[in-house]
Amino acid sequence: MKRYFLVDFEHLQHPNICLNGIETLTAEDTVYILFSGEESGVSFSMMEKINASQAKIFRKYVSKDVNDDAMQYAVGFYMGYIKGKEQGKSYALAVISDEKFGFLPKLEEINLYACQTISKAISVMPQQEGEEQKVNSEWEKKFSEIMDGLDIGKNLETEVHKTLKKARETADTIARAAYAQAKVNDLFKGFPQDLADSVYTALKPLLDPENDNKNNKDNK
Repeated sequence: MKRYFLVDFEHLQHPNICLNGIETLTAEDTVYILFSGEESGVSFSMMEKINASQAKIFRKYVSKDVNDDAMQYAVGFYMGYIKGKEQGKSYALAVISDEKFGFLPKLEEINLYACQTISKAISVMPQQEGEEQKVNSEWEKKFSEIMDGLDIGKNLETEVHKTLKKARETADTIARAAYAQAKVNDLFKGFPQDLADSVYTALKPLLDPENDNKNNKDNK
């Protein structure tokens, strides 16, 4: 799956952190660094990471002479450009920014992720082919073990699985937990609250994809 990273350099408070992970990108990845004015915050060590990256990297100057909101329009423009370029093909897009863009579409529509660093975006975006199935099989195996212990029935189990999968694709940690808890409470409406609480508590360790590697190491 192709991956795109839109870096809103203007609104990032820590420019020497935001590009962390760029050195791990492959030739299938594309990075657009959008900036206005001088890029004075990039350190030599970060320049080395940029130079080591195999990704296609484009620096795009965004003039604020006409409109103070020019960067927001630029982010929106490149989102539309990427969507049109891919023409319905499967891809993932991350917007790297501290800004809260109200116009960003819902996550489920185009695999859109909002993060403050490239490395964080990589951790929540779909994995490259070959890695995705391995990661999924681990958390899904654990999910099946939990569901066997709870014995809530196949229909509810399917809905809970969808909830967990969706929550794991959400970039923000707080939003991820809030969504999962609210959805579980809704699914178990009419059941004792203790059941909803026990399901959420059991699933909570699986909410964060970053825990997958940690759990794998602990099991070895």
